[in-house]
Amino acid sequence: MVGGADCAAAQHEPPGERHGHGEDLDRRDTRRAAEGRTGTLRLAFTAIGVYAILADVLDLVKRYLPDVTVELTELVSPDQFAALSELRIDLGLVRPPIPEGYASLLVHSEDLVLAVPSGHPLAHADGGTPVALTDVADDYIGYSPEGSRYLHDICAAMIGVDRYAVSQLTSQVPTMLALVRAGLGCALIPRSIMTMGVHGVRYRELAPADAHSVTLHACWSPDSPNPALQRLVDVLGQERSGGGCEIGHMRR
Repeated sequence: MVGGADCAAAQHEPPGERHGHGEDLDRRDTRRAAEGRTGTLRLAFTAIGVYAILADVLDLVKRYLPDVTVELTELVSPDQFAALSELRIDLGLVRPPIPEGYASLLVHSEDLVLAVPSGHPLAHADGGTPVALTDVADDYIGYSPEGSRYLHDICAAMIGVDRYAVSQLTSQVPTMLALVRAGLGCALIPRSIMTMGVHGVRYRELAPADAHSVTLHACWSPDSPNPALQRLVDVLGQERSGGGCEIGHMRR
């Protein structure tokens, strides 16, 4: 609360001085906005990105850009690229490949693990023994090449398309885990999804010969006029180089 003396001083302050003080505040606000210290960041993420990296990125915004407002949107990677090209979002957390014309930074890498139904023999085997894909006889539930090209291509190369349960293709990992829980097959999923704790699903490590990691990238348009975006990109780059690895890195 302003004291009486302060109120009296404010009342007797010459109008010109009050006006000049307001101009100083306007200049300060304009400078802060130009430096990316205020404003709005529109971030998009994939469904897996929620578990893998989104919390880390939001924590960086909170720490280094505390006066910047964040607007969040969930989109699959192809839709994020379209939104970036139209400047409807500022930064996306996407799967590769990154189309030409975009800037990007690797921010997360994690291993794939095998998800099996709780009634599957592997669910009750020695949990410390890695699984060889050649030893898994059940059909695999595959990623849709239309909705999840990156994961489809990696897993198809690891497993072989002929071993997919072709009638069970999905682009979203939560749906895939629901099918695993129903006993329709096994699936390869990013490790971060294990935090969902889906009842009726068990997870097994892959043998070193079958191990494979998948990545997420921060992606943005070089044509974006948003100063807050450049400030966040600088922070992401500093965090990655300072830590010596990706911002989110989930290994065994």
